[in-house]
Amino acid sequence: MAIVILDSSRTAAAAQGRLIVLVRGWAPFVILLVAYEAMRDVAAVVGMPAHDLAGFDRTLFDGYQPTLVMQAMVGKLADADLVDDLGSAVYLTHFLLPIALGAWLWTTDRSAFRTFGLTLVALCALAFATYVIAPTTPPWLAQPGTVRHLIEDTIQRSGVPASVVWLYSHHDYNLYAAFPSLHAGFPVLAATAAWRQSRKVGIVLWVWAVIVWIVVVYLGEHYVTDVIGGVAYATIAIVIVRTLSTRMGRASHSAIAGVIAGTTSE
Repeated sequence: MAIVILDSSRTAAAAQGRLIVLVRGWAPFVILLVAYEAMRDVAAVVGMPAHDLAGFDRTLFDGYQPTLVMQAMVGKLADADLVDDLGSAVYLTHFLLPIALGAWLWTTDRSAFRTFGLTLVALCALAFATYVIAPTTPPWLAQPGTVRHLIEDTIQRSGVPASVVWLYSHHDYNLYAAFPSLHAGFPVLAATAAWRQSRKVGIVLWVWAVIVWIVVVYLGEHYVTDVIGGVAYATIAIVIVRTLSTRMGRASHSAIAGVIAGTTSE
């Protein structure tokens, strides 16, 4: 009887330990979701004026605006609706990619998983601070009579229940969070993390990143300037996390070496 109780206690303790590890490991993703929901309220309280970055795109492309050019080109195609549908599907995978990659890293390399989670937090912290201090408008909102809001058009055309369309149209999210584009930044973090584990997966995700960059501009959700900002912020986040990890690793090794040296001298 005592053996059964002891085994049950060990099983319960092991299960509790696994749960704690799971909660700690996935905490960064929970933090991101909570911060994302809270960001709109913080931005509203600060109340900084929103900026339109269309001028930067026109400067980069000799007076042309890539969003308008692509929407005009695709609009002439017979299967333009299909392109819009596929683009919208790509856009809506925004949160699925980091979660899917996180699950893969969780099962293959916990250290890489932790690094990936920390980079996500670093990227979002930098981006959220920018959204509050210097909010920016997406093309479809800045130029409603010129740039088509293709995702909303796709949802309304798709025949989904009216309640879903209403939820998308009236969801209280922060509209003034175009620069930097996290849609551009997340794939960079994912591709970089995957590359260190598998070159094949890394290549696939880098190709996916380029597709996402093109799609978000075409859909009118971001300017090219926003995409460049997303890539730059992601790069900065990677550098920050790697630098801190290296310094913490050196400090840990130095502390261990000091303990060993002290023990030896005694």
